[in-house]
Amino acid sequence: MDIASIRPIKKQLIIDAVAACGIDVGAWSFKRDGITPVKTPQSNGGFCYEWSFRGVGNTILVLCVWYEELVIVDGVVKFFGNLKKFSDDLIRELEKQRRNQKRTVTDPRINRADHFTQTVRLAYDNETSVRVVIVRGPVRVIEDENKDNDRAIARQLDSEAWNVEFFNADSGEFVLVRSRKPGAGYKDGIREAGAETRFVAGLVVDANWDERNDVVDQFVAEPRDEFYVLNGEKRRRDPNVRRQVLARSKGLCELTGVPGFETENGGTYLETHHIVPLCEGGPDTMENMIALSAEAHRMAHYGRNRDELRSDFIRIIQSILK
Repeated sequence: MDIASIRPIKKQLIIDAVAACGIDVGAWSFKRDGITPVKTPQSNGGFCYEWSFRGVGNTILVLCVWYEELVIVDGVVKFFGNLKKFSDDLIRELEKQRRNQKRTVTDPRINRADHFTQTVRLAYDNETSVRVVIVRGPVRVIEDENKDNDRAIARQLDSEAWNVEFFNADSGEFVLVRSRKPGAGYKDGIREAGAETRFVAGLVVDANWDERNDVVDQFVAEPRDEFYVLNGEKRRRDPNVRRQVLARSKGLCELTGVPGFETENGGTYLETHHIVPLCEGGPDTMENMIALSAEAHRMAHYGRNRDELRSDFIRIIQSILK
């Protein structure tokens, strides 16, 4: 399975995606009072910014997940998430603000995260499949001041059903898997033998992962900070983007086509490079990252023709992702 095959290209309206799942979207035509009509149902702020949706009787469940956070384990596409942690972290951050020190913290993202978590739990407890809207773009961050900002570059309802492979009610951790029977690989919330995954340098890999067969970059030995700062705002750096770019490269420098050098463990070494630097507002996405040999990476930073190289990088990645 190639993750790129489900990469959304067009930006489908969320109302259309929800309706395509069989959920009645008639309420989108009215404000929260259910009486006052709105001019554009697809832009109804009471619905269009939500992260999860449920049909009548919870028979239809829809979740929105980020393409940049999808991974392949044992040949299937999975999404590892924890919106409970996101909600808890957000509350702690908001409580630090002076304006919130003497009142109850309120933020629509808290409700959205909690609704998402409960939707996952419903699917897990009832062994119900879910429909997934795959969203491409900068991953949600706690510090996003515009709580109703549409960060999506592209959005598409996946044609396949997904299932909740694992859910921990205490921690909020869950695993969604594409096109697999609910609960497969787990029993009573515990992953069965042969289905383990583990983390290597912040990346989700199979238990039988062998670094000798993997492409690694400069941050495997010394992982980068999870966050970076842009214009005084702290943003999250997503390690899954690096992983996907390295996998895309197949061990070859995406500028020269020359293989990366072999590491002492038998792996292949390349370096990942943001084409438009994050400090200049460049997005932390596959479209803005390229895998380079160590020499090409130095040229990208210090070469006399680095401006021309940036243009070349953009053209190369656009060609790869067509």
